[in-house]
Amino acid sequence: VTPVWQTTDVPLFEALGRVLAADVISPFDVPPHDNSAMDGYAFDGQQLSNVPLTLQVIGTAFAGKAWHGNVAPGQCVKIMTGAIMPAGLDTVVPQEFVTADGDVVTVAPKLLKLGDNRRHRGEDLMQGKSALLKGERLTPARLGLVASLGHKTVLCYRQLKVAYFSTGDEILSLGEPP
Repeated sequence: VTPVWQTTDVPLFEALGRVLAADVISPFDVPPHDNSAMDGYAFDGQQLSNVPLTLQVIGTAFAGKAWHGNVAPGQCVKIMTGAIMPAGLDTVVPQEFVTADGDVVTVAPKLLKLGDNRRHRGEDLMQGKSALLKGERLTPARLGLVASLGHKTVLCYRQLKVAYFSTGDEILSLGEPP
């Protein structure tokens, strides 16, 4: 028996269970920008210390739309999960970990470290790097990843051609009494 090396481009809806014949390369960074890992308040983490940190909320960053503005020391931006981190901000405190009073929130000391709850651009997948490797079997989750990268087809090895035959009367079809 010789290995199968022939390849074919297979539409995603027909690729379940097939084997990749080439790495799937990410055409972009995932996530495409630094973003918040949770709902909370984004601020400059350099302000963290051993005393409570009080911050004035000056705006809201929603997922899918960048928030533009300047954030001074002592200020923060309310931020939703997946929202782009505003310029100069690097840390997110979850909303359930603050004490809020109107447009002022207080963060307890020693609760966070600089950079907490922030996802970096390309943290999951980097542009130009392999998202899936040659030889991997395509599962539903892997096909979802390929689709999320914008591919309509995927290069797979040709499927095996298998045949079997038997002789004699000891072989029965399913459901036949022995």
